Amino acid sequence: MLRIVGILEATYYYRKNKASQKPRVYHGGRPIPGYSLSADGQPVSDEQIKEWISELIADEESAYGYRKLTVCLRRDHQLIINKKKVYRLLKEEGLLQPQRKKNSHHPRRLANNRKITAPNQLWEMDVKYGLL
Repeated sequence: MLRIVGILEATYYYRKNKASQKPRVYHGGRPIPGYSLSADGQPVSDEQIKEWISELIADEESAYGYRKLTVCLRRDHQLIINKKKVYRLLKEEGLLQPQRKKNSHHPRRLANNRKITAPNQLWEMDVKYGLL
């Protein structure tokens, strides 16, 4: 029957097995522990880490993002902490800085929407390769 319809056997059985599968359920991953460890192995609560982050942002590190704040926490408070955790804590407190826009110093100028009324008003060139 598959030959008459023009479907490969592999396609038929793949779709048949896929239809009988249950949908995948996301259970949320590993639970959040609520603490991090210091260099000497002592647990430090997330609330204490949030206070330290608030102090850092209040000082000269107000322009820092989550990566530099992670470095500051590791250096100043000897924490063993991941940048992803610092990002999550900043997001919970609403302290994330908006991402900077990329400022192009050399904007591309294309021939789009330009009125060319005479010859030699617009020249374009493509460089395919250059040999020295």
